[in-house]
Amino acid sequence: MTETNTPVASNQAKARISLSSVFALSFISVFVIFISVTLLAYSKLVDFRNILDSIANDSLPQVVFSEQVNNHIATLSAISDGLSFASSEPALRIAERNVHQKIDEIRSLAERREGTQYLDFHLSAIESEILELKTLALHRIKMASLLSSQEQALYALNDRVVKLTTDNRLSKQDIQVLQRWRAAIFEAVALASNAVNLTRLQGIRQSSFKVAEIIDGLYSNIHQFPAAQKPKMQAIVAEFNQIALSENGIFPLQINLLRLSGRVTGGGNFVHSLIADYSRLLNFKSYQLSDSLITQTRRTSVRISEQIQNVGMYVLSALLLLLIIVFFIQNRVVRRLVRLNTVVQDRANGFSNSTHISGNDEISDIADTIDYFAATIEQQKISLQQLSLLDGLTGIPNRRALDERLEHELKLATREKWPLSLLMVDVDFFKPFNDNYGHVAGDEALVSIAQIFESVAKRSGDFAARYGGEEFVFILPNTDQVGARNVASTLLSSVRSANLEHKYNPHTDHITISVGIATCLPGEVKDADYLQRLADHALYAAKQNGRDQAVHYADIINTNSNK
Repeated sequence: MTETNTPVASNQAKARISLSSVFALSFISVFVIFISVTLLAYSKLVDFRNILDSIANDSLPQVVFSEQVNNHIATLSAISDGLSFASSEPALRIAERNVHQKIDEIRSLAERREGTQYLDFHLSAIESEILELKTLALHRIKMASLLSSQEQALYALNDRVVKLTTDNRLSKQDIQVLQRWRAAIFEAVALASNAVNLTRLQGIRQSSFKVAEIIDGLYSNIHQFPAAQKPKMQAIVAEFNQIALSENGIFPLQINLLRLSGRVTGGGNFVHSLIADYSRLLNFKSYQLSDSLITQTRRTSVRISEQIQNVGMYVLSALLLLLIIVFFIQNRVVRRLVRLNTVVQDRANGFSNSTHISGNDEISDIADTIDYFAATIEQQKISLQQLSLLDGLTGIPNRRALDERLEHELKLATREKWPLSLLMVDVDFFKPFNDNYGHVAGDEALVSIAQIFESVAKRSGDFAARYGGEEFVFILPNTDQVGARNVASTLLSSVRSANLEHKYNPHTDHITISVGIATCLPGEVKDADYLQRLADHALYAAKQNGRDQAVHYADIINTNSNK
């Protein structure tokens, strides 16, 4: 068995001077001179022992308990986001199971301590809100699934329109009528399909009004339909009206989905607030304990001074010895205890002062133990912070890490007066890949692409992160337009060389990417949002130009200038 090398163990290896031995020797000497001095000193020994017991049995375990619960609470706050962002019922169930598991861990930890009923009450409140949040999230998922079904029905209807209007047996006059009818249907289908991607209620309502006008126009011109095709055309118009504008149509569903998503976001924020209140309450309880311990120590110090005076009145002959004993106790124990309690209070309030106390006794053991546990807990905090900045799927930095890094690089580029380039990357036709190969294969493809991107980020300052979904972002410090284009070209060729199968890519049989580039030149004042918007415009242009390519925002400006 491997022994753990802790500070306490290293102290025990030295010559140990026990506080009990020191006190025993002092009290025996005083007893020989005068028994009353011994009794008074013994009462102080009891006070010292109570302080040490209070620190060892109450204060230190409470500090450790508070830190442990705070770590669990921080984790609970992070994993509760899974309820708000779950996109499927299995993901929601996994997030719910993780949240309840973490709450059970906190409750189990609290049950080992006395006087923690208030924690259970707050945990019950959090559980209640999480249940309501889970209900809202489940409703949103089901509504999104229904909306997807209606969207598929819309595409099927569009195919029927194409088949109906391309019949070779139609006359020229019928074809002209059908072409006008088909154009109206296509316009309505496009509006309904685009509504699924809209995030503003006003835009959805305007599109629904436009679709209603188109349908009304089709119904009013029904007499112009060819007699042979009229029943099918009427059925298609009626079916489209049902898919788009009925109670469970695309437009009402999208409006309700946006509202429900807002409620889910609000519920998630409320759960975060409850968890934060829970953490603050725990810190307040720890502060109360530390404050009580400090008060007790101060009262004991006052009593020591009073009894030293009484001892001097009883035995003048023992004054010198008493002064030596008091001086020894004051420096060897009391001052170290006061310092130790001050450090404990600072630890409880979040300060990281060192608790190193010289000597080799119980007080130094406690100080070293506090240092050991505090260092361990601090390392756990750092590890948790690092995990919160990584994407759970790909293992590369996430959106939060990206925002922090981009702000830092913009300030650095301004100070150093060098260019800064931003590459926004999107995996081409990733939705057909997910729909046909499955989400597991889609996740594996994203992991492979993330690994390719990390291999391209060769410089120490280069930074690759997952922006969200199938989008990634590259930050290239001290890189001008030419260098950014070279990196983008390397990304394109690396993804092509990986030859990740994608039979549903209309242009090739493997996965490709599109890259949008924006460069902030020295002296230009641009914030992070503005630079990302430029890169996003360039990415949109790369997609419009046929995908599997890189476009710099400067190319868009030059093209517009030439026009």
